[in-house]
Amino acid sequence: MSLFERTSGRRITVGAVLTALAFVAFLSFGNPGMADAGKPKKAKKAKVTLSVKTGTQAGLISTGKLKVQVRSTAKAKVRLAAYRGSGKSFRSKTVRFRKRGKKVVTLPLTAAGRTAVSKCGAVKVKVVAKYRKGQKKARATRTKSLRRDSNRCVSPVTVPLGDNPERCDFLDSTVCLQPFPNDYYTRPDSSTETGRRLNIHPESTPANKDGVHISVTDMNRGDGFSPGNAIMLKIPGLDTPSAFSNSGLVPINDLRSWEAADAPVMVIDAETGERQPIWAELDSNPTSVDPSDDGPGGINTNPGNTEDVNLFVRPAKNFEYGRRYIVAFRNLRDASDQPIEAPLGFRVYRDGLPTEQSPVEDRRDHMESVIGDVVGKAGVERSSLYMAWDFTVASEESITSRALQIRDDAFARLGDLDLADREIDGDSPELEILAVCDQGDAPTCGDGANGLPVPSGDILRYVEGRIKNVPCYLNQNGCPPGSTFEFDSDGSIDFDPAFTMNVQFRCIVPKSVQPGGPDTAVIPGPAGTYGHGLLGDYRQVNDGGLARVARDGGGIWCGANWAGFSSSDLLTIFNSLGDMSNFNKAVDRMQQGFVNFMLLNRALIHPGGFAALDAFKLDDDGNNLTPEVPVIDLSEGTSTRGQYLGISQGGIMGGALMALSPDVDRGVLDVLGMNYSTLLRRSVDSDGYFKIPNVGLYASYPDESERPVLLSLLQLLWDRGEANGYAQSMTSDPLPNTPPHDVLLKAALGDHQVANVTAEVKARTIGASVYAPALNPGRHWETDPFSGLVEQSTFPWDDGSMLVYYDSGPIVATPPNENLPPRGEWGYGIDPHGHPRSSVDGVSHAVTFLDDGTINSCAAITPGPNPSDAHCYANGWTGP
Repeated sequence: MSLFERTSGRRITVGAVLTALAFVAFLSFGNPGMADAGKPKKAKKAKVTLSVKTGTQAGLISTGKLKVQVRSTAKAKVRLAAYRGSGKSFRSKTVRFRKRGKKVVTLPLTAAGRTAVSKCGAVKVKVVAKYRKGQKKARATRTKSLRRDSNRCVSPVTVPLGDNPERCDFLDSTVCLQPFPNDYYTRPDSSTETGRRLNIHPESTPANKDGVHISVTDMNRGDGFSPGNAIMLKIPGLDTPSAFSNSGLVPINDLRSWEAADAPVMVIDAETGERQPIWAELDSNPTSVDPSDDGPGGINTNPGNTEDVNLFVRPAKNFEYGRRYIVAFRNLRDASDQPIEAPLGFRVYRDGLPTEQSPVEDRRDHMESVIGDVVGKAGVERSSLYMAWDFTVASEESITSRALQIRDDAFARLGDLDLADREIDGDSPELEILAVCDQGDAPTCGDGANGLPVPSGDILRYVEGRIKNVPCYLNQNGCPPGSTFEFDSDGSIDFDPAFTMNVQFRCIVPKSVQPGGPDTAVIPGPAGTYGHGLLGDYRQVNDGGLARVARDGGGIWCGANWAGFSSSDLLTIFNSLGDMSNFNKAVDRMQQGFVNFMLLNRALIHPGGFAALDAFKLDDDGNNLTPEVPVIDLSEGTSTRGQYLGISQGGIMGGALMALSPDVDRGVLDVLGMNYSTLLRRSVDSDGYFKIPNVGLYASYPDESERPVLLSLLQLLWDRGEANGYAQSMTSDPLPNTPPHDVLLKAALGDHQVANVTAEVKARTIGASVYAPALNPGRHWETDPFSGLVEQSTFPWDDGSMLVYYDSGPIVATPPNENLPPRGEWGYGIDPHGHPRSSVDGVSHAVTFLDDGTINSCAAITPGPNPSDAHCYANGWTGP
């Protein structure tokens, strides 16, 4: 290549490069964005500014929050904190901006902060915002002096604390332990499920006429209060029906109003803020007069006796195990429709009033958190509060662990460890037959005390005997009345494994197992246990209503004593009326009674139990050479299931038994209820125990204002032996090592002995439906009945538990709204307590439900004059 050619080529290359550069420059000039093409854009740096919108000390205290406006010029994450002086008095918050903008943020006062800003003097607040400005940390601040509230500049107030603030809450100084239930009477305990332990002082409980206070030893083993405890306090000025009405409290006849946004009383879950269904009522016992020789008396016929009138708030559905609840009253008014001022003991917290009293100040942080939750989670205006406090409900373990421990041990001794599998393992309990009596036998059968009546009507045979060597878990061999549990250091029951007891039983065999008469074919039937009524005994298995169920269902039924609450325990009960420190003796034996019933049921369905005994066999061919046939159907083998039916007390304690039973899937609770502390004041049966001259409960505990809290304290023990403590676990959410259950709840409208309202509380708690149509218009106490219950009118029903009402007609009145029993002398007609179990509908429902879980329409069972009327009637009434 020539020099010219090399030079010319080089010259051309340089020219091309220069031309290209010039072209790019031209494009860049014409389109400036091209100069940065391919390079990331730089994020705009944020700048944050603050503005304090709260202007006054009074406004800050009223709302409990500092209002701050935050501006950002770009995307930013801002951490806000506020201070009063050198201390941090507000909770911090993080604010996020996706772009330029402004937001208003509220910073809640801490408990210490509320105390600090409530004092006399100007309040100077400093707000600090921390964020990133590009890659660097940045902050913005704003300081503001709030206008002073002159009302803060007052001398410290003095709260009336009474003589014993360390054991009696000064929020309600009228009755020690009120307001109740109340975490003031608990202490921290990390070993419990709830993290708390009851800490009731022995001298805080009501004293009897001899000055003896109720023992709290066994109560204080609990880790919270009853899931059905009535909430109670004395509100001066709110002690008459007029004041109750003016305040707009949730009445029993308008239960749905508990949900109203402006409800003057509410109970909320402290964690979630969810409201609890409740109703409120005044104690009508002090203002009412019992029937006597001087006249019938009446409800609120002594209206001036308001000194001992307390206000109750009752759960319409039981509180959840282990949860903490907050009670709040607001905007209350007296009989003249004037506002009722909150007591000073609460106002010092609500209004931030200073004191120099240690019992008050030691509680301030906790009370501030309670009030803060009511304001923040329930939307209550702080200044409207009359009072608020909190309480913790006992855990499932705390209430049921004793019964579960002894149940599991008893079945383990038989060889059955898995009680949830619905299979029979191990041995049968040991049985001994003492007497057998058939129709046509001599006037009495058996010998001596074991004599039996001669069966008649639907009953073919009576059998009496006992289960031998049942494990006894109380502290005396034989588990006699008055014996109790003893405990290890960990709270479990310490028992002697050598202790035993014998459990008496009586059984009925219906004629329907051999409907063709002697020496004809036997139709084996199911077997079940029967729970007797109030302080009765095993011989109540003779009941005519049960005989009809046995006849129509072809079943064999056996009854045992409700140990703890049978006729053999009467002395313990009467001793308790004089000194309620004895009451735990009854409740401990009640739990032993559960074991007795469960072992009776196991023997009934075990192939080596009742079915193997001659007393439960019949000749079905007239041939003495052929072995007799068992009357109990064991065709399902180890999968055979038992049944349960209980009346009255058997429907109350029977609810707990159903929750515990491993061998029963379905049970019938007839004329049922739960929560003795609620139903006793609504039952005529209480007269025979409460009002006995000189020795009854009222004579022993003459201070009428203390009786409600006395019954609530007893409920802490009673929960271990009746449905109220087990309702949450009775059906679809069973106890550990326990199968699920379904129950039929049979209620007699206007029942004088077991309050209908307690049956409805049980139905809501266990998730039962209600039979519809339930009652004719005007027959229920609510204008819009069955709040919280699902009404079912499609039959046959086969989908779980159900509440059915049986109405005996105009000879029975709707029960009173007050916490008093329906009395005939007061115009409430006759007592229908025994009607459901003898009605055609009631018998049919019990039979089909126990057999296959179905409930049929009453119109199909007993068509009346109006075939389309599907209401369930009793006592021969066929409807209006």
